[in-house]
Amino acid sequence: KNNIWALFIDPDFECKGIARNLQRLMLNWYFLQGKDVVWLGTLPGTRAERFYRISGWLENGMNGSREIRFEMSKTRFETVKNSL
Repeated sequence: KNNIWALFIDPDFECKGIARNLQRLMLNWYFLQGKDVVWLGTLPGTRAERFYRISGWLENGMNGSREIRFEMSKTRFETVKNSL
């Protein structure tokens, strides 16, 4: 609960700002629903891991035995959203 299962961009459209815009819209909508924190998991060493780190998500342990768990709080989002 309170997690994002998947967010993918077609590789032909990477590096055009689409993922950043989609993420900002998604998080803005999510936090407008009255939620305070959201989390997701991704494998280490992937483009997704780098994307979430650059986007301001904070690592918060592991999701299962293989995935890094990242969290974004409403407060943190307010701080980083203009840079997304």
